[in-house]
Amino acid sequence: MAITEPNTKHPDVLWVHPHTEQTNMDKFRRWVNTKRKINLRNYEDLHAWSTSRVTAEDFWIDLFQFLQDFEMFPPPRFFPDVKANFTEHIFQSKTSWENVALHACSEGLSTIEDITWRQLHARVTILADAMRNSGLRKGDRVAAVITNTPEAIVTALAVLSIGAIWSTSSPDMGVSGILDRLRQIEPRFLLIETSVVYNGQRRPLMDKARRCLEELRKLPNFQKMIVIPRGRDAVNTTLLPGMVTWDDFNDLATGNKLVFEQLSFSHPGFIVYSSGTTGSPKCIVHSAMGALMKIKKDYMLHLDVRPRDTIYQYTTTGWIMWLMVLVGLSYGGKVVLYDGSPLQPDPLVTLRMVETLKITLFGTSARFLSDLKQSGIRPRDTIDLSSLRTVSSTGSVLQPDVCEWFHKIGFPPRVHLISSSGGTDLAGSLVNGDPTSPEYCGEIQRASLGMAIDILDSEKDQPVSIAKTGQPGELVCRMPFPSQPVMFWGENGDKRYEDSYFSRYGRGIWQQGDFVSMSPLTGGFVMLGRSDGVLNPSGVRFGSAEIYNAIVNIHEFEETICVGQRRPQDSDETVLLFVKMKDDKPLTASLISRTKQIIQMKLTPRHVPKHILQVNEIPYTINGKKIELAVKQIVSGRTIVPSGAVANPESLKIYEKFVNIEEVTKAGGAVPAKL
Repeated sequence: MAITEPNTKHPDVLWVHPHTEQTNMDKFRRWVNTKRKINLRNYEDLHAWSTSRVTAEDFWIDLFQFLQDFEMFPPPRFFPDVKANFTEHIFQSKTSWENVALHACSEGLSTIEDITWRQLHARVTILADAMRNSGLRKGDRVAAVITNTPEAIVTALAVLSIGAIWSTSSPDMGVSGILDRLRQIEPRFLLIETSVVYNGQRRPLMDKARRCLEELRKLPNFQKMIVIPRGRDAVNTTLLPGMVTWDDFNDLATGNKLVFEQLSFSHPGFIVYSSGTTGSPKCIVHSAMGALMKIKKDYMLHLDVRPRDTIYQYTTTGWIMWLMVLVGLSYGGKVVLYDGSPLQPDPLVTLRMVETLKITLFGTSARFLSDLKQSGIRPRDTIDLSSLRTVSSTGSVLQPDVCEWFHKIGFPPRVHLISSSGGTDLAGSLVNGDPTSPEYCGEIQRASLGMAIDILDSEKDQPVSIAKTGQPGELVCRMPFPSQPVMFWGENGDKRYEDSYFSRYGRGIWQQGDFVSMSPLTGGFVMLGRSDGVLNPSGVRFGSAEIYNAIVNIHEFEETICVGQRRPQDSDETVLLFVKMKDDKPLTASLISRTKQIIQMKLTPRHVPKHILQVNEIPYTINGKKIELAVKQIVSGRTIVPSGAVANPESLKIYEKFVNIEEVTKAGGAVPAKL
């Protein structure tokens, strides 16, 4: 098996917590030791105990108690005897009714609305009453096309208090993409805003609303579209039959108190969607309590969130990370909502919230941090970041040079930079940070507690572990966990569920679809790309992230995407690197040569792409992830139909010409490919 050789050089230590005994992680370890009369000495012992077939059940029971979420006797096995309510738990977490629960910030911080716990409770009470009076019942679906605003939080809590199921889509999604979702889940109500503001421009949504309403009327259970007016739309919006404004719908409330439906631990609470770029999206159903427990564990132990903290996570409502925003309320502290572009009017606008609102946890993306570095920005030189303890990064691989910039130049050295990886599928992380362990450059620190992570030989269909060798392979989980999807919604849901995670290794091993390695020296994880995007020229397997890391300092490149090409007539795979140049400058022969030399020097000659080609656009999902698989399929001769998850579907047409790569390169591959 030809694979990339593991790195035997010990990476640099970038960060160590000065007082590990003060972290929630270490408090939990000591608490378990006292309760169980055992001696878990460090994180490695704690993780091994949390994933052992003998003691994993003890871990989840002890975690349940430690988080102080619910009454739990008699002790449950994934809690079949527990009755609880997500919304009830959120309001039980408050420290005072008069404290601020939400800071709602508009784009550019032009307005900041503070909402207290009392005000939040009152709004949820009114909306839940109106929904019950309108016939909403346990198990019904409520969907929304909405931005990251207080109405999204209020509606989610109202829906979950009743035992109905909440599902969101981002307003930047097209009508066909929205309807691909809604036709499957058949909501009773759909919320939509009349317009949104992004990147300094107001974008109307009423045409999208009318087109959605026309199709939703055909569904048997659909009842109303609730329209939320924005700005001047409040007086200028013409409603169609079947539409009602937010205020008029709330007027249906009759003064009833907020009732928390007591539900089983596995009762469905959320429908989220796969980010697949072709075909209909998979409708993934999470239990409200399973998602709450998993995310709260990640927050409290891995991210070291504490009561009275102020939490910010940049996300759209169409991404699983929005559940991090909602669950952030479970600490009784403050959650910051930001609605708009994080780059408007400048790239530091969201970091200025740290100074203004005293944010302690700043959740962002790897790309945001990379863009700050590339722009030469040093936030710690211009902004008071003294309140900040942790910065979390997810969504894509955090490159080593960005990690070094973060600690040495960008942010205060004491701030913990956490990179994590998980997914929509599991409502949380598989690998995450650990405040009690050192942080090493380019690595994710640890496997998440309770997640029995392993790395399997990707060239074998039998589950052969190679985790301790340092070789890259398939990331899997060998034990169940409470936030597994309870089902896939819709026709053939069970089959789609099994095919998604268990088709290769059987029902006992969850296959995540990531290509990773684990350092034998540190125990940290290196994310190398998606398994279906693994590059395999002449039997040498490596991830696209290795290429991206090698060329990150080539400043002439604005964006890149690296894929393998293997057409029906090809006996081997060819590696293609597509680049979008800054300012649309031409890709020269000398730059191509320099790029290949850099890749060969930093990696090996086997990593060097055969062709480096200029394009004028890189395809991304609406959640900001590069779409490698679709590009790989197109250049290999397959015809695909983009799904609604693709932010710029027209960009995929650019790559069709590269099926005939010989003709393109003969004509001059450095010529930018355009539509």
